[in-house]
Order: sequence, then C-alpha cells, then structure tokens
Amino acid sequence: MRKNSLYLLIGFLLVSCAFTSCLDSDGTNYDLTSDAIISAFSIGTIETKVPGKTSAGKDTTFVYTVDGSLYPFTIDQLSNEIYNKDSLPLGTDVSRVVTSITTSYAYALTYLKNGKDTVWTSTDSIDFREPVSFKAYALNGAYRQYQIKINVHQVDPDSLYWNKVDGNFALPAESRQKAVYSNGVMYVFVDSGDGALKVTSSSDGQLWSGLQPISLQKADYTSILSIEDKLYMLADKKMYVSANGVDWNLTNETLYDKMFAASVATRQLFTLIGDDICAVDLDNYAVQTLNKKNEFFPDESLTYSTTHLNTAGNIERLTLVGVRAASSDTTAVVWTKLSTEKAWTYYPQASNNNSGCPRLANLTTIAYDNGLYAFGGANDYATSKGIPAFEYMYKSVDGGIGWIPQTNKVMLPAEFKGRDPYYSYLIDDNHYLWIFWADGSNEVWKGRIGHLGFN
Repeated sequence: MRKNSLYLLIGFLLVSCAFTSCLDSDGTNYDLTSDAIISAFSIGTIETKVPGKTSAGKDTTFVYTVDGSLYPFTIDQLSNEIYNKDSLPLGTDVSRVVTSITTSYAYALTYLKNGKDTVWTSTDSIDFREPVSFKAYALNGAYRQYQIKINVHQVDPDSLYWNKVDGNFALPAESRQKAVYSNGVMYVFVDSGDGALKVTSSSDGQLWSGLQPISLQKADYTSILSIEDKLYMLADKKMYVSANGVDWNLTNETLYDKMFAASVATRQLFTLIGDDICAVDLDNYAVQTLNKKNEFFPDESLTYSTTHLNTAGNIERLTLVGVRAASSDTTAVVWTKLSTEKAWTYYPQASNNNSGCPRLANLTTIAYDNGLYAFGGANDYATSKGIPAFEYMYKSVDGGIGWIPQTNKVMLPAEFKGRDPYYSYLIDDNHYLWIFWADGSNEVWKGRIGHLGFN
C-alpha cells in the first residue's frame, strides 16, 4: 500500500508536468507553485513502560503516559528544522510516535524510513529516537526537506547530579577553611592553625594556584564575604577589602567583633559590635546600629543565605543559621531579615516543631533552587539521633523554620557519608555547588540540580 501511494505521488507529479506543458501550447502559462511547507506539527500521547519493583521487592513494569499536546514544537522555516524546546520527561519512549502535521501548498508529505522515502499518514507510528527527515512536495514537483527532532531529557530535571573533579587541589590535612566565589573565580582560604592565613584560587576547579600567604595579622577566615565582585574580611577586628584575595586594603578604623552576612539589595555588610547588630554601607563604610543580639545569637558555624520572596521578587530575605557553642541545643539557631526591614529577628524553636535545623558539625546552609538546604558532619547530638555525617541534605521551604531530610533526588554523594567535617563550599554563577575536602583526600566535587543547567 505504501509503495502504491508513493507511485501515485510520482505519477501525479509527472502528469502535473505534462499538464503544464499542454497548457503552455495554447499560449497561456499556468505556473504551478514551488512553495510547500510544514505549517504545524504536534505529537500524540506517548505510553512508556519502565521496569521497577513493587513495595514488596518484586519485579514489575510501571506504565506512564506523556501528553504530547503539552509540548509545543517550534518550526524554523529558515533552517528547515522542527523541534520541541521543552524536552519530554526523562525515559520517555519515542520509538513509536504518532504525529499530526499540517502542510501548506503541499501535495504530499514523505519521511525517511529504513533509508527510503515513505508517504506519511496520520496513523503512522514513527521512530524518533534519532531525528527524522521529512519532505513536503509542491505541485510542480519541487520539495522542501525538514529535519524533525523530538527532544527528551537525558537527566532528571529535579535530581542533583555530582561529579568528582580531577586537578591539583591540595590543602593541609584537617585545616580549617572557607570558600567564596567572586567575579568568576573560586577562592579557598585556609587557616592551618599557625596563625597564618593562606589562599588558593581557580577559575575552573581543576587548575589551582599554590597557597599564597596573606599579610594580615589575626585574620578571621570565618568572616570572609563576597559581594559586588569584591571580598571583605576582618583582621584584628578591622575590615579589609580585596579584589583578588591576596592584596587587602583597610576600609576604616572601626572595630568589629564579627561579620556574618551581606545584602545585594541594600548594599550592606552586617556585623556585630559588642551586642549591637550593625549594617555597614558599602559606599562609605558608615555604620548603622540595627538592633541588639540576645543569648540566642549563634557564635559558631555561621552561614547565611539569600532568597527572594515569591510574592515580591525585589524583596530579599537573608537567613542566618549557626550554632551556640556553649549550649546544649540539639538544633541550630536561625535569624532572619527582609531587605525592607531594619532589625534582624530570631526564630524561636517551637515546642511542637520536631524538624528544626539539626546541629551538625561545620554546619552549612545554602540558598539553592528556590529553597534552603543544610548539611554537615556528625557531632554528639546528631550521633545520639542516629544521623551519620553527611547522610542527608535538609530542605526548608518556609524560610528556615522546618527542615526535612531529603531521601531521594537531592542527595549528597555516597562517598561523603561518615567523613570528618574538614570541608568548605561555594555556589558559582552556573548554579554548581562545589565541595572542597581537606580531610586528607584533597577531593573536589561539584553538583547541580538537572533543570538548573537547562537553557
């Protein structure tokens, strides 16, 4: 039947050419159009079978369907390409796809199957695991050839994928460190315990500079912050600024006890002067007292995260998470501030809240993919609860009140489990989360949630 259809098409084209010739004989020219385009393309519902196991552990097959109408196709008439910008879900079987095609000025439509042109019909089940070539035939015998591609996600858009990065990264074992990202460069600052602060840097995570000494006395590596392509740090309680991590300049003579957060929205650094929580203006380093801290303000493992309100994207939320070293807290403490507010606010742990941020060694919190995440090593409190080091990433979607361990998709590598907490981290402009280990392994890892890498 397919061969007969193709023969009919060829025959029609031959007759059309002859008809044109006959019409020319009476002195009147009737030119048949050479235009032929595909003007619309869509796919039907796709059924995919995936092997799996039941809750009882028995082999089974799960069947799910993909509604093709939810994935519109772009037709590029200049390059003769047709494709879907939004990829179909991971694992979708596109080996048997029914298509709906609309043409303009075309007599017939064919596609390449097994190396031969085959007349297309709306009931055909077509293999799109590779791009398929289609031809739209015009009335004068000319044709326009299209390449049609059905894009399918090759990664789960909601899963966190990790890779170990090979390179020359090397730090003294069990050294204390902090990593920051500024102007396309990764910096890792190292305090080896001898009072001398050093820094190594890289733009790709593979080739690292040698450890370079920083000529500041009593430099506090925990205070280092990055904002507006500059680095800020406290040394001997004074604030210094740097553009390259090695050369530092004094900002003013004000003495600070701690520096813990930065706001892009308000262009401020946040510090402690005694019991006063202060904001430092980046333009002139003027200091403004905001409010007083209380006994619940953290003094170890301070990390801050920046998010924006879903209801007002121009309003910034700063979340500070840390540990009170001398306390018997089993959870971390959380403070927060909106860019439209003056004061920082402590989030007290409600008596019925069983999902506070766990008190982990070298606790890390990050703002990532519209949520807050926390992770870290084990300590006495975590061990008593049976939480091994780096077992979970804990996610908060309510600004830091509740933290839920993630048991699938967004996970730490299995290689992290049980490690000592000698590490630092940063997030770069491409949404990669980098982890740098100083536990003797000198490993560098980077991970990213799938959809954050999509164009």
